[in-house]
Amino acid sequence: MSTADPVASPAATPIEVLIGVVTYNHRRFIPQCLDSLPACSKLHSVKVVLVDNRSSDGSADLVREKYPWVKLIERKGLHSFSNNNNVAFASSPCKYFLLLNPDTVVDEGALDILVQFMEDNPSCGLCGPKLLNPDGTLQFSCRRFPTFWSTLVRRTPFRALLPRHLRGVKHLMATASHDEAMPVDWMLGACLLIRSEAIEGAEPLDEGFPLYCEEIDLCLRLKRRGWSVFYVPTARVVHHHLAVSDSVLFSRASLLHARSMLYFTRKHYLSLHRRAARYAGVKPYQSAQSAQ
Repeated sequence: MSTADPVASPAATPIEVLIGVVTYNHRRFIPQCLDSLPACSKLHSVKVVLVDNRSSDGSADLVREKYPWVKLIERKGLHSFSNNNNVAFASSPCKYFLLLNPDTVVDEGALDILVQFMEDNPSCGLCGPKLLNPDGTLQFSCRRFPTFWSTLVRRTPFRALLPRHLRGVKHLMATASHDEAMPVDWMLGACLLIRSEAIEGAEPLDEGFPLYCEEIDLCLRLKRRGWSVFYVPTARVVHHHLAVSDSVLFSRASLLHARSMLYFTRKHYLSLHRRAARYAGVKPYQSAQSAQ
């Protein structure tokens, strides 16, 4: 894997894969993540950029001193997860962009497996690997799009009525085989390989999301434009999934997740309803009876 500076001029030839890592006080995870990257691919045109979101734990100093082959972008202010990843994506033209969380360890050859899958499936706009917990157990990373009922069961006090292992079984695709490649609705954003062509010059992530749900939005947008999303289990990545928004029902993280879900709902479902209403000649908030 190439360790050259990933920043290129607009006229530069696009590199094969740009790996973008965004960190905010993740110093304890950074070494194992970056140490795993040289062995994840034998491609010569792979570049790594790390965006530090004004960490206070010395993350930037660590990268600067120990990983000179990583392009470091230090942000002066606090920015959203979406904005930081978009900055990473914009740092160099590329054929594929690997959105990678800092709390991951990528298996040897895993990136090459994902790239080869994309090459063999030109209609695939995004794919992701099998995610494993640090103890080697399966992490449910491929999922169905959220519905009213799945959100009710997973994100409200009603979840107390069901045992933990039954919460969101359908949403998490828990009964599906996770040893075979398959098309899915969306995948957890810890490690996602995105085809730049599928973005068509736009930013990968919608910066309207406070935090969380950005990858759901991305996958839905890709699907609506005719691209497929695939789970590729032969590529494996260990993910130290903290799941802070799911572990405590009422917390800052869970409230941010709720805000993001509301934004997602307004953007994709309520907007569709309004467009359909306009097409039918019904004004917003107009009753069905008055429209007759």
